[in-house]
Amino acid sequence: MDYFALVAGQIWDGRADDVIRDMAIVVGAGFIESIMPVAQLPPGLHRVELPDCTLLPGMIDAHVHYSASMGPGFLAAGVTTIRDVGNDLEWILQQRERHAADLSIGPAIVCCGHLHDGVKPYWPRMGKGVANPDELRLSIRHHVARGVDQVKLYTELDMEMLSAGVAEAHSLGKFVLAHLGKTKAEEACRAGLNEIEHFSGCDVAWKAATPEEDDALIDLLLEHQVIMNPTLVVWDRLGRILDRSFHYDERRQWAHPCHLDIWNRYLSRSGPQAPRLRLQEAVPHLKRFLLRAHQRGVMIALGTDTPFPHLVPGFSVHDELAMYADAGIKPVDALRSATSINAAVLGLGGKTGHLAPGLAADLVAVQGNPLEHIEDIGNVACVVRGGHIIDRQHLLSSLRMISANQPDDAITNDLLDYIYGRR
Repeated sequence: MDYFALVAGQIWDGRADDVIRDMAIVVGAGFIESIMPVAQLPPGLHRVELPDCTLLPGMIDAHVHYSASMGPGFLAAGVTTIRDVGNDLEWILQQRERHAADLSIGPAIVCCGHLHDGVKPYWPRMGKGVANPDELRLSIRHHVARGVDQVKLYTELDMEMLSAGVAEAHSLGKFVLAHLGKTKAEEACRAGLNEIEHFSGCDVAWKAATPEEDDALIDLLLEHQVIMNPTLVVWDRLGRILDRSFHYDERRQWAHPCHLDIWNRYLSRSGPQAPRLRLQEAVPHLKRFLLRAHQRGVMIALGTDTPFPHLVPGFSVHDELAMYADAGIKPVDALRSATSINAAVLGLGGKTGHLAPGLAADLVAVQGNPLEHIEDIGNVACVVRGGHIIDRQHLLSSLRMISANQPDDAITNDLLDYIYGRR
């Protein structure tokens, strides 16, 4: 079906403050052809009726370590684009091509290739070890020559190394994000970093602080136009890794059995209690800082860090949205982070992330209105990727076939080595 109209109870375009009603989206050749009043739809045009639903842009997860087993889950949850922020370079480039050729197997992929780390990378398969600034520059040039979309830097890079990496990537026209460790957020802002992951290096965000203390860092983020990607959900899940309620989440059917087993064997489950409690105590502080940063105008992207423990592919985006709302962010602003803002961050603002004629027909319909009740985002009724209506039963069948074999990819093998002490 190449030409059809989606007729929902209401439409949210990814940018506006509210929904519109009595309008339909006409899809043709994989793109949004028009948005018009339902009463003006051409006679005979096939209609996909979605009563009591809100139609909105397909969502984007901007922090993923991809495994081929995840594709069905992302699509089933209405996530039509992801950014892979650390993986084997050649493998993820191949996956990006596969997903562009066959829209039914998973979301569109924006990728960074390896994450650039110190001499001994923390994640040996996802990471690329570099010993000095010259090696880092050479690795970044190689990644860019191979065709990565953005560049990821990791924890063991100190200020000198991070500055060299940012400058090299920028000289090649590439956006740079980082999970900070040896470099503090204040230093990274001054070095020109584009985006910070996980609130890493943001010491003030992890503890009780006054608005004035928060603002000292937020002023720098705003001055240097640094984007924040909080991934609240991964800190929440790691802090509550022993919470049995996660085991009764029916959405776990969308995670590969190997990943479920990794979650059950994750080392922090049996380790000391103190690190888990520290994370549990930190999450309210992270929410406070997130709200303050958002209120002051810091651009907030949305990512999850799938597939770390209890992060079901695709569906963890719904959980991250709920955590934004719980922090005090309006649902519509949270949804912007998962759609139009993420598209801009990934360099896709003119292609997807909002609904307008000429953009890719990447859409999700959910029962209810997530602008009023953010939890309605989980009531997925229909997903369209590149103009193709995705069959949920086909996704489940594909996942069952994939699940018959253990994934052989960087994230799975790195996690297996981690839980079995083989690093």
